[in-house]
Amino acid sequence: MQFARAAAVFAAAGLALALAACTSDGGQAAAPTPTATAWTVQATAGATPGAGPAEFRANASAADNRPAFDAAIRAVLAGKPNADGAAVTSALKSAGFPMSATQVTDSKTSADLQPGSIMVGVKIGKECLVGQWGSAVDGYQSAVTPVLGSGGCLIGGIPAVG
Repeated sequence: MQFARAAAVFAAAGLALALAACTSDGGQAAAPTPTATAWTVQATAGATPGAGPAEFRANASAADNRPAFDAAIRAVLAGKPNADGAAVTSALKSAGFPMSATQVTDSKTSADLQPGSIMVGVKIGKECLVGQWGSAVDGYQSAVTPVLGSGGCLIGGIPAVG
């Protein structure tokens, strides 16, 4: 019985190889098509990346402040793609974002290593601007999200110093 099961597995594997050899691309798999995620920087009304104000506007929405948020963070990351949270929050402070509404995740793990990504969030009204960068993510991404039930923007985020 075990011989029959093993023979069936080998037969299935052989069939798969034979079918792969018959494809027009010589068995080469087609490259996967990228799909958009919630973190893909997308144009939003009033928040087209690269456009808009260079500084925080207190009376504007999160979406309206997103270009300034992105510009401040991208300026830091242009010089140092793996910048820590302190460098990014300092840039946000310089752009006028309130540090009392800003949270950031740790820039070091408990083993004193650089994490795969760092996140920063700024609460604006009932929404948050959230940015993420690091070696585990594809470049820098940002999003406008609802405020969490805890009242903050990040789970495990700590208040920004500044």
